[in-house]
Amino acid sequence: MIEEEDSEAAAAMGDAAQPPGSLRGLLATAVDALKTRLDLIVVEAELYLLRTLQTLLWALAALACALLACVFVIVAIIAALWDTHRIAGVLGGAGLFAVLTVVFGMLTARTLRARPLMLEKTLQQLEHDRRKLDGTE
Repeated sequence: MIEEEDSEAAAAMGDAAQPPGSLRGLLATAVDALKTRLDLIVVEAELYLLRTLQTLLWALAALACALLACVFVIVAIIAALWDTHRIAGVLGGAGLFAVLTVVFGMLTARTLRARPLMLEKTLQQLEHDRRKLDGTE
């Protein structure tokens, strides 16, 4: 008899601890929406990191090739001018490298300013969701 009352009380408390069906459905939908947004964040972060790494590798390869080409050109100029104007050849080569440093620095700054914000699409989607919840859309 006492066991039946305990089991009935436990069943009643279990039912009271669980939210009603509509609230449960709403919570399930909210959790699914949150999971979708988090999946979107992960995908965007991976794409952003891969794109950044790829850009960095190509930029380093181009820079290395350009600098090697400049070194060979400067060595050829210094060899040609060795007997008459060796200091002018060395200073001209140093000046060329200084100009290239400024140019590459400006290109890097411009590229960094033009890149898209990290998680930009996710932030746009979250803003869209907020407007829908507020009823302003």
